[in-house]
Amino acid sequence: MMARRYIRWLLFGFISLPLATARADMPSPEPYLLVRSMRMLQDQVASGKPEALPMLNRVLGHIADQLASAKPEVWQKPANAYAIFVYLLNGGNPQVVRNILTSANLDRISPKLIAGSLAYADGDSLRVVENFTEQLPADVPSELIASIYLVTATQLAAIDARTALKRLDYIRLNVPGTLLEEAALRRGLMIAARLGDKDKVRLLARNYLQRFALSPYSEDFFRQLVDALMEIKGKISNEEIEEIASLAWPGARLPFYLRIARGAIVSGNLQRARFASERADALALALKADDTQAKLYLAISNVGSDKTGDAKFMLSRLPRERLHDRDIKLLEAATTMAGRILAQPIPGLDTLQNAAAKSSAAGGAPARADPLPVEQADPVIDETRKKLDAIDALLGKARK
Repeated sequence: MMARRYIRWLLFGFISLPLATARADMPSPEPYLLVRSMRMLQDQVASGKPEALPMLNRVLGHIADQLASAKPEVWQKPANAYAIFVYLLNGGNPQVVRNILTSANLDRISPKLIAGSLAYADGDSLRVVENFTEQLPADVPSELIASIYLVTATQLAAIDARTALKRLDYIRLNVPGTLLEEAALRRGLMIAARLGDKDKVRLLARNYLQRFALSPYSEDFFRQLVDALMEIKGKISNEEIEEIASLAWPGARLPFYLRIARGAIVSGNLQRARFASERADALALALKADDTQAKLYLAISNVGSDKTGDAKFMLSRLPRERLHDRDIKLLEAATTMAGRILAQPIPGLDTLQNAAAKSSAAGGAPARADPLPVEQADPVIDETRKKLDAIDALLGKARK
């Protein structure tokens, strides 16, 4: 109870005071209480409280000063010693932690934990993974285990994706509602996608949107989600994507669908691009937002279809000044391709038209054109393939 009262005082009483006054009047708290206050603020950031982020920056500076000036004997208490590692792995000052780890007597702490933390402070990701892959002592707090699992997830995924995903599941189960869980959901998306686990991608996305939709890191979540959806491709249906999107507020859905549409165009999945661009176009209209991007992607998705003429007209009407340079390249490539498709005659059409004209002139029933020999059907297929290859080539240049 005293710990909670102190943390509440630290977060609200300390922040309301001028920094110099707060430092002068504030008693020296134990490090684990300081770190707990930091983690509480981080969790508020994840939940979307706008005042938490600037408050966190001030608290972090205060904590760094307090830890740096702490007496050596405080590190003999396990709770304080482990708090140092939690502090480091959750955005703490690396130099402050390095000084403590290299000078304090931490005989009761696992050497691997110390070595891994020093490697993390030095930015040596290889040594971090090497030291943090072993079983941790039983008395290590779950919050510290979760922090270790989070910072090693990306590197471990390259070696053992299934284990990395299980470690992220540990975070979700043991520290729910925290910034650690928020980050675990984001990082798990691409790992699950590379494993081809569509259901896991859907689960992680649904949990994030239901719990952390207001997080300041949601922009990264949507980027990760789109990359994951591009990775699993045909394994997930448009209806399932729409179900995920329905959990987001409309203002987030629009850029989400735009990203999917562009990614699908670049990867050659014009059917998905059409679905996503149609949704984006409808949302732009409902939100009274700029629909230029949505119209661009919708037009591109129709190039090569029976709507090529309409697509070319739509492309010609788009204001280029509202498009990013990379989208202008897509616009130019699609316009060129649409022009080429429309300029080419349909093989065999002249033969059919001539036969019909002769029959009409003779006053009889429309004559049936002689069936094309089998060998004459091949050029039609070849021509279609050439058009598709040309589209791929042009869009390939636009991707760069």
